[in-house]
Amino acid sequence: METTQNPVIDIGSLAEDGAWTTPRKQVLLLCALAIILDGLDNQILGFAIPSMIKEWSVTRGDFAPALALGFVGMTVGTPIGGIVGDWLGRKVALIASVFLFGAATLAIAAAHGVGEVGLYRFLAGLGLGGALPAATALIAEFTPRRNRSLSVMLGIVCIPIGGMIGGVLAAQLQPEYGWRMLFVISGALPMIVALILAIALPESPQYLLARGADPKRVAKSVQILDRTAVSSSVFVDGREAAVERASVTALFIASLRRTTTALWIAFFFCLLPVYVLYAWAPTLLTSKGFDVQSASFGLALFNFGGVAGCIVTGWAIGRYGSRVAILTVAGAAIVGAAILASMPLSIETRPLLMTLLCVEGFCLLGAQGSLYALAAYVYPTNVRSTGVGAAAGFGRAGAIVSAYVGTFALNYGATMFFAVIAACVAITFVAVAIVDMHQPAQPAEPSRASV
Repeated sequence: METTQNPVIDIGSLAEDGAWTTPRKQVLLLCALAIILDGLDNQILGFAIPSMIKEWSVTRGDFAPALALGFVGMTVGTPIGGIVGDWLGRKVALIASVFLFGAATLAIAAAHGVGEVGLYRFLAGLGLGGALPAATALIAEFTPRRNRSLSVMLGIVCIPIGGMIGGVLAAQLQPEYGWRMLFVISGALPMIVALILAIALPESPQYLLARGADPKRVAKSVQILDRTAVSSSVFVDGREAAVERASVTALFIASLRRTTTALWIAFFFCLLPVYVLYAWAPTLLTSKGFDVQSASFGLALFNFGGVAGCIVTGWAIGRYGSRVAILTVAGAAIVGAAILASMPLSIETRPLLMTLLCVEGFCLLGAQGSLYALAAYVYPTNVRSTGVGAAAGFGRAGAIVSAYVGTFALNYGATMFFAVIAACVAITFVAVAIVDMHQPAQPAEPSRASV
């Protein structure tokens, strides 16, 4: 008598301990492409504000409500995107978010006043907020545990890469084509990428299994982890902890309460100074005699430093653990902001200023990106997208405040501007120290070659 035994595949163990193969890395690349455009569209308004002020004969204070509306959209969109990612799928949430922020950004190109900019910026914010938790969850769930922090950070690093691209576009296009062309390009690109994601991006196999999806669909996704998987296999997830269905209240069970609270505080006071710089640094520099090209270049350098900072901090989390890595870069960001607060800003100090902006980007954006890696580590699959989205959403509330904090600080000069940044990062430092579920240092990999 012939018996057939269906193979059992533990998706959790395969995802956690399997090789970081080319198909897995392709998921990272697709998510990274979406995050680059998130970073571009997130920052593009900051580059355009000086030109808009001149064309419409308004003040920089008139743009505070428009900036705040954008951040309100992000604050609302981030937790919604996280919950949608846990309920309808990471892929659905990511594609919808990318298309939305692209379409809304494109609409700003036709705006004729600050009020219209605020409306379109709110709609863009919904998508900008929703994209990151879905992308972070996908990256985490297709990456082996030993590479996860670095992989998440390689995704997050795409935010400052997008900002760098925005700086280059602003410096090259605005003088000749005007600010509207910035929004045409940065709006059309995400809509194209949303189509690419719909065709090429897989859904998380752990999510599909947890949601009871068709075995054929689960198998197709598991094949990214292991090409030999077939639909007749029995799929289980032996690594997944028993956690209630995705909801914000699930983030405050006894084992997660302290870490969730501290993470939310850290996100708030880290994103606040980041968005103060994104939105108001070009305006600050132009008020000190720098031309638009130089001001855009300064913010591009800040983002360039952030790219290196995210990569180095991601490596350091794996080598030394998240507590040591995050506290180190956050502490350095406090020192860097204090130095910037104490120096005069002028054409004569331009070389030192540009260098310090790059270093501050390394430290501050390295700290910001590492918070996403820490959140992806802390929360299990069933609430990972919700957990990352809720923490980042609370952080976006800091971005709302930044629209007014930036205006207030600018009224008192560069010293107050950078002193506010130093104070916020100091609070972030304390909150990260309070988190009690840090990722430990990972042991060195065996010397054998991996596939």
